[in-house]
Amino acid sequence: MILTTATPPACYATVNAFYADPNNRERGGIHVRVFVVGDYAAAAWYGANTGGQGVFRRRHGSWCKIVNGGGVMGVGGMVEFGVPRAIAVKLNAKINRGA
Repeated sequence: MILTTATPPACYATVNAFYADPNNRERGGIHVRVFVVGDYAAAAWYGANTGGQGVFRRRHGSWCKIVNGGGVMGVGGMVEFGVPRAIAVKLNAKINRGA
């Protein structure tokens, strides 16, 4: 049996810093809206040719990426990646309101 360790999550000072990293965005730049509930944040982003959502968790003062991808994640997707349901519902409501 081979034991491996999981790759540590990418952590940044802010959620926007994740999207400012050239390795994490498409050419031409993207626009990001960040919504926070407690120690969790959801980002809705779009660029010239694509868009999607990301979910982050605050750990030791930094925002660590849980998941980021194209398309809409919704409550079920956030819960699938470990966000408590009550927080996922609040984040999703904020994204849908845009506030």
